[in-house]
Amino acid sequence: MNTAVMTPRRIPFFKSVRIFIIDVAILLGLIGLLIGGTMLGKEVIEISKLRSQIAQIAKFDEAVADFYQKFEGLPGDLLAAAAEREGMAYGDGTPGHGDNDGKISPCNLGWEWNLGCETSLFWSHLSAVGLIPQNFSADSRMTDYRIPDVSVLEPYLPESPLGEGIFIAVWNTDAAIEAPAPQLPYGNYYEISRIGGSVEGKLKDDIHALTPAQAHAIDSKMDDGLPLNGRVVVNGAANWPEDAWGTYAQPGENNCITPDKHYNTQEFFKANRPLCHIAIAFTCCKREE
Repeated sequence: MNTAVMTPRRIPFFKSVRIFIIDVAILLGLIGLLIGGTMLGKEVIEISKLRSQIAQIAKFDEAVADFYQKFEGLPGDLLAAAAEREGMAYGDGTPGHGDNDGKISPCNLGWEWNLGCETSLFWSHLSAVGLIPQNFSADSRMTDYRIPDVSVLEPYLPESPLGEGIFIAVWNTDAAIEAPAPQLPYGNYYEISRIGGSVEGKLKDDIHALTPAQAHAIDSKMDDGLPLNGRVVVNGAANWPEDAWGTYAQPGENNCITPDKHYNTQEFFKANRPLCHIAIAFTCCKREE
């Protein structure tokens, strides 16, 4: 009885190479889809954060306008007697302590970037009358002087949707006080900044909060897209007196703003590096100098 021996069938060399190349191409395609999906997911999250930030400022604007219409004064700056009558925390009515002069002032009325007085009572007043959802209960020290040491800021300042450690603070530029550097136009401002707490009453501020891409996106949506012009501007660092808050940021090759005074978004790594913090002027209740 004859038995046939079956031998393995060999795949020609070039055909095996072709199969291998096809398998690698499929694998690379799947990796590409995975990376693309991950990047798309991150982009969607980033767009959502930026929209939330713009919406948050819009809600604050609306709350300030409602407060001003109801109480005939700005939150924080509201005349001390009126704040007391309405059951809000209040200062002693002297300049910077509830004087209703239209300026959200720090305790010393100067250039120090501090936590206390009108700049902190601002958030307390808005929450006290239910115009913002957060609850910022006023510390007794807020009314007339700076809070010396704070490591946790959530009770005092609202967080930004842009990331952990980024908060929204308020301040004003005062034409009557000489600025240590070119000053932003007179008025009250929100600032989106990375703030780590306060030491000896001064806020620990870091200019590395937003990337140029983020700052440009917010500026383009809310204003004109120019970092040194209009309602949304790039603010200087807070290391008073060398480069105080309330002043313009310095352009530079590796800064938030390029030497030709545009957002530094041309190179990917610079565009996506935290280099900026921005100031946004109030839409409500501006008084003349």
